[in-house]
Amino acid sequence: MPPEPTAPTETRGRPRLRRDDEILDAALLAFATHGYAGMSLRQLNSELGLSHGTISHRYGSKERLYYAAVDHGFGGLIAEMDDEIGRRPPAADELAQVRERFRAFLVVSARRPELVRLMNQEGLHASDRLNYIFDTYTQPALADTFATLERLASAGVLRPVPARALFFLLTHGAAAPYTLTALSARFDPADGPLDELAHAELITDVTINALRRPGP
Repeated sequence: MPPEPTAPTETRGRPRLRRDDEILDAALLAFATHGYAGMSLRQLNSELGLSHGTISHRYGSKERLYYAAVDHGFGGLIAEMDDEIGRRPPAADELAQVRERFRAFLVVSARRPELVRLMNQEGLHASDRLNYIFDTYTQPALADTFATLERLASAGVLRPVPARALFFLLTHGAAAPYTLTALSARFDPADGPLDELAHAELITDVTINALRRPGP
């Protein structure tokens, strides 16, 4: 787990110290932008105004920094989703619960686009890094939702849907405008600037309606 955040201080004549959450946010963005191999600790230190060996001294290695940044990012995503769901009226039934989870994921993903960008990098090749993210965060997060979806399918409320199909529909389909911002902006003349909340609501409704089992 990442070390506890430390308070930033200013010391005359020395580089500014950074809290751990600042370093981990910047590291996650760097890994998402450049990939693991292309991410440079030297460059990250420079961008944060830190001395050459600060991050290596604090985290030990690029690999350890990577896993600390992943835990920080995906742990934050889950915590923010729980908070987003908790701030809304309780769901009336299991279908409404599923809708709230979909919506919360999209709302929070708009705040954390670097996570989808990171998965665009890691998803290209099998690796221990991909396995760690999938086994630690992706699969556990999906387990409860898909258990609910299976119950709703058995009850005839929803049609069965493969986990892969729904996962990619939401993460690399619905959340794509938050990550591919330049491409998304090309639609502004027709649609206006992206309204992230309206987008989340619309895509959630479209997805839920598509999953409903057709009537007789």
